[in-house]
Amino acid sequence: MIVALDNGVMPIDQMLVTITRPIEEAVNNVPGLQQVRSITSRGQAEVDLFFSWNVDMLQTLQLVNAAVAPVQPLLPPAAKIDTHRLTFASFPILGYSLTSDNVSQSDLWELATYRLKPRLNRLDGIATVIVQGGQEPEPYRSRCR
Repeated sequence: MIVALDNGVMPIDQMLVTITRPIEEAVNNVPGLQQVRSITSRGQAEVDLFFSWNVDMLQTLQLVNAAVAPVQPLLPPAAKIDTHRLTFASFPILGYSLTSDNVSQSDLWELATYRLKPRLNRLDGIATVIVQGGQEPEPYRSRCR
């Protein structure tokens, strides 16, 4: 199971202390959990949860969501949490990273979200396109709440 965490462009050390560790601690008591591994980078983290083979993964997903829910209000307001079972569709086949010395993080986010993502979604054989990281422009954040 994977808990994907996104908080824009937060530095790694802040991500680790304010987001990754609280999530790791929250899920530590989920029944059947055997191991927790995490990877934290700038603005993103992935907490991988390994369970014994005999657990019901649909029920375990609900238990993980229940464990994470009380922690979410304590995280930074922009932090996004996505939990899902590990399936073949969870592994990206291809990833793109947009960087620029001249274009702002929010402009790159808009480019990825409104121009690149729709075009990639229309290609044959594409199952899912996800924009991660970057910095959502302020008007977008306020519209979504």
